[in-house]
Amino acid sequence: MALFDGNSRLFNSWSKGKNRPPFEAAYLYLLALFAGYLISDLAIMSVRPAMLPTQPPPNRPARPPRMTYTDVSKYAQIAQRNVFNQDGKIPQPLTGGANGDVIDAAPVASQLPLKLEGTLVHANPKKSVATITVKSKNEARSVMVDNEIENMARITGIERRKVIFRNLNNNRLEYIDIPKESAVSFGVKEPQTLGAGDVQQKGDFEFTMRRSDINKYTSDLGSILQQARMVPNIIPGSGGRVDGFRFVAIQPGSIYEKLGFKPMDVIKKVNGEDVNSPTKAMELYNALKTENRLQLSVERNGREETFKYDIPD
Repeated sequence: MALFDGNSRLFNSWSKGKNRPPFEAAYLYLLALFAGYLISDLAIMSVRPAMLPTQPPPNRPARPPRMTYTDVSKYAQIAQRNVFNQDGKIPQPLTGGANGDVIDAAPVASQLPLKLEGTLVHANPKKSVATITVKSKNEARSVMVDNEIENMARITGIERRKVIFRNLNNNRLEYIDIPKESAVSFGVKEPQTLGAGDVQQKGDFEFTMRRSDINKYTSDLGSILQQARMVPNIIPGSGGRVDGFRFVAIQPGSIYEKLGFKPMDVIKKVNGEDVNSPTKAMELYNALKTENRLQLSVERNGREETFKYDIPD
């Protein structure tokens, strides 16, 4: 009771004191409370940066989608009906092996946009090489067994004037070949012999030939092809990369002999451009009709020689 009486007197003195505003003593407590609030707010602002996280929160793994299950009875109709063999008869295999194993059918002529330019058959089938032109790109490339061509075919065998491959679209064996009627028969026709003044040799590897003579011999491509036999020069261990073309045989008295070539020579560059495909060789052959000077890089007996030809008009 004494405590309440004391508080009552203090309240009366605040509210009824003479010459004092009401609640004057309470202002001191309000001021102290406000100062405490400011001090606490400043303290929180000073320590707030240390309380903030310095690293982003860890990523929560995405919730896996909820699995839905379908009653197997809904697939009963599909299981009962064989859409691939509606009559219920199992066809016989195309061909059978000695033990009854199913093997591939005989290769059929391919309709893929591929053209066989030539083959070089080795005693080891894995080392045989074929030159094939991709018609869609007009690009010739050399391939070996197990090589793929434009994701269309995988080579399975290389024979004389024929290449067998697996069509990657239908998984069947197909082939492309060089028809016999279009094959060039080496040595059937007599080579065109050059006159005494057709080619003049000025040095070991320097020659001069008149433009009129060039036009005469380039006008008959078939005759020129029959005067020598060339094969792609494959770099060992390169996966079939071609580095020029090698003379396998040259007919005596032919234009190649007069131009200084010998069997086993490798033509690697013409005017600084690599000869690495039949298409490139044909482009350079056409350039021969207009160029006034030719420079050939030829590998002979392991050394690279430079053959120079002046062709005045």
